[in-house]
Amino acid sequence: MTPVTLPTAPRPPAVRVGSNRAGYLARVAATAALVAVYYLVRDRVGAAYVEATGDASGPRVVAMTALLAALLAVWWRVVWPDPKLHAPILITAVLALGDASAGILETQHAPPWLTSLTDGVLVEYSPTFLTIGVTVLTELLVGRFFWGTWPNLTSAYISGISAGILIKSPVLWPFLLCGMISITSKYVLRVYGRHLWNPTNFGVTMMLFLAPQHVASLTVQAGNNGLAVAVIWVLGGMIMYKLGRFHIPLAFVASFVPLAFLRSSVTGHPWQTEIAPITSPMFQLYIFFMITDPPTTTRKKWSQVLVAVLVAVMETVYRLAFKDVHSLYHALFTVGPLTNLIEIAATHLRRRAAAG
Repeated sequence: MTPVTLPTAPRPPAVRVGSNRAGYLARVAATAALVAVYYLVRDRVGAAYVEATGDASGPRVVAMTALLAALLAVWWRVVWPDPKLHAPILITAVLALGDASAGILETQHAPPWLTSLTDGVLVEYSPTFLTIGVTVLTELLVGRFFWGTWPNLTSAYISGISAGILIKSPVLWPFLLCGMISITSKYVLRVYGRHLWNPTNFGVTMMLFLAPQHVASLTVQAGNNGLAVAVIWVLGGMIMYKLGRFHIPLAFVASFVPLAFLRSSVTGHPWQTEIAPITSPMFQLYIFFMITDPPTTTRKKWSQVLVAVLVAVMETVYRLAFKDVHSLYHALFTVGPLTNLIEIAATHLRRRAAAG
């Protein structure tokens, strides 16, 4: 009998480990060099512009935009093919450009015991970076406890930056508590395995309710810069489009803008004042992360658009009826879980009917 020779698949190309490692090290070295150059020249570039206009944020935004563009070019082949990295990249850009334009990365004086413990080395700290650390640690501990495996930390990183930016307080504990509440809510507040609230929206709303005497929200008090807004919107639009979720912020903005004219006619405020929030860092976090969060949005595309419109409408209702300065948070806090529960219940009923 003649033996049968089975066709064999072509051998995959050999992975050049050394080449990959060298490429990675080269990117790290280029990153370090670019960051060093940025800190060396950021306050020197545009000195004449600052002296003439008094606007110190303009040159910083230009320098930060150039740095982000250069870093993206260096890491493009690594980060762009991996969708899991897109949201962290976008929120890092929001943080960096928001700080360059509006100084949202505030620092606080360290307590005397901490300064003494570090022998005077640590005299100030950033609540935002400490909040990131707390959300990452909480995610590791709670995720390991609930699922028995180490969780992906992307969500914790995003929640930490969001809470650190959005919470404003003269003391540290509201930042840390907001981060812990945000992460824990993902594991506790579930129905049939699905999340109900966006974690950061839930955490910030709870802190505003539980400790209003100690906590304020970023809202729109931070200034804005046209270039920073344009960069964030372009980058955010590209990433949302690639992730298939661009229709959600588009639907919200398309509803928010005409409703701004309605609010203007009711309140007598200039329409520019009512539209202005769309240029704030808080609004960009809201439309690119809170209302588009995949685990906490409905499943169908048409329902996602409908929910975005309903959130915009409810925001106007809260603002006009209750003079609510936190209307964006409260609108998503009420509409989001309600629409999720309706979809969960409808899905459950359909499955029961199909099962007979």
